[in-house]
This record gives sequence, structure tokens and C-alpha cells, in this order.
Amino acid sequence: MKPYILSSYRKAYQVIQSSLNQDHIESSRNYINNFFKLYSIPSKKVFEFVEVRDADKMLAQMYGRLYSLLEEKEKSLK
Repeated sequence: MKPYILSSYRKAYQVIQSSLNQDHIESSRNYINNFFKLYSIPSKKVFEFVEVRDADKMLAQMYGRLYSLLEEKEKSLK
């Protein structure tokens, strides 16, 4: 496990929970995408206009959970 991943996860969670409007939701989305990018590695697979990254199982689960939380928060604001 890479150092600081758990504290980064907690921070991403806090960013999502503090979202108050759609602009905050978009900023949270960028934040969790950057979280994923920071702890994943570029893949050797190449697709035309898509950046492909490899992640271990734990990181993929953390990212999936953050994204679910973000979707729930977005629905609650509507």
C-alpha cells in the first residue's frame, strides 16, 4: 500500500461531504479523479483518446466507493 492513501481517501470523503452545490460536485469529481490518478500507474494499453491506468484492487474499491458517495451527494442536492 502506498503511503498516505488512507489519509487521501479520508480527505476525498470530506471534500464530497462538504459539497453544497453543483459546482462543488464537479470539483469533488475532479478531486476523486486526481486521487485515482495519483495512486494508479499508467497502463501499457493504448486507446486513441483515453488515458488508461492500472490500479490494485484496494484502490479500485476506494475509487468506486468515493464515486458512489459522490453520486448520492449529487442526488441529495437536487
